[in-house]
Amino acid sequence: MAYQEEYWQNFYEKAWATRAKFMDECLKNGLNSYQAVKMLEKKERLHELSLDNVTNEMVWEKRKLFSTNVLRFVEIPVARLTTRQGAELIVPFHSSFNFYDMLIDIIDETGPYDSIVELGCGYGRNLIEIFYRGGPTDVRYFGGEFTQSGVEIASKLAAATPKMNAKFFHFNHLEPSLEGLDLGKKALVFTCHSIEQVKEIPPHWFDVVANAADFVRCAHLEPFGFQIEGANDAVSERQRGFFKTQGWNVNFAETFFNAARRNVIAIDDAIADIGLSQDPMNPGSLAFWHTNK
Repeated sequence: MAYQEEYWQNFYEKAWATRAKFMDECLKNGLNSYQAVKMLEKKERLHELSLDNVTNEMVWEKRKLFSTNVLRFVEIPVARLTTRQGAELIVPFHSSFNFYDMLIDIIDETGPYDSIVELGCGYGRNLIEIFYRGGPTDVRYFGGEFTQSGVEIASKLAAATPKMNAKFFHFNHLEPSLEGLDLGKKALVFTCHSIEQVKEIPPHWFDVVANAADFVRCAHLEPFGFQIEGANDAVSERQRGFFKTQGWNVNFAETFFNAARRNVIAIDDAIADIGLSQDPMNPGSLAFWHTNK
């Protein structure tokens, strides 16, 4: 049964509304869309959003840093903890796994595509990154987002991006629908840590996406590594317990492999815990598939 905790629906609506307000101010102050995206990225490097239990409002809080892990002359972190395929790693604080550049290379090597689609796009950051970092400029971009505030600010950012043809719309992983969207004959679809907050996606999730165009290629960066049979390392066990406590996704892998068994999709590749995730409690894994037609 498809399910998402109501707490997380409310939390993310408030969180995206706060981020939207921040970037809206950036645009009003004359920054372009990419600058606005980067200003928020900078803000969230050293601050995190939390829900004030007294006021029920979102607040930016400075990240707590250890005195042994900062530069001598300023409180900027030097290193951070991450994981890679079940092993803990210490890496430079400012390093990360660059998913959008991977997507650009996939698009170049397997395209051309008529559309690029992100499901659970937030404020459209990944789509804007793809557009500015060398992705195609002559295709239509689509972003599906659950929160209204996310749809609105993503639309504003795209409108402030010269030559970007983009459409943002309401999308719910619990009730997936891409009806009414013209994705062309060949679409590249992806998700990035958006399914993670949905405790259980419906069995037909992959059916909906696979039938959105004549041919669909899809990429997922989602934290499902602990769901794979035999994932009993310490990192997977910790992630499994964390997701249970949070009420986050526990059936992506099962639904993914079931869709392949039903010949809805053909699996291209899957990599558990690709590495360099920002949160060691929540390492991302990769899954790739295309329509089985």
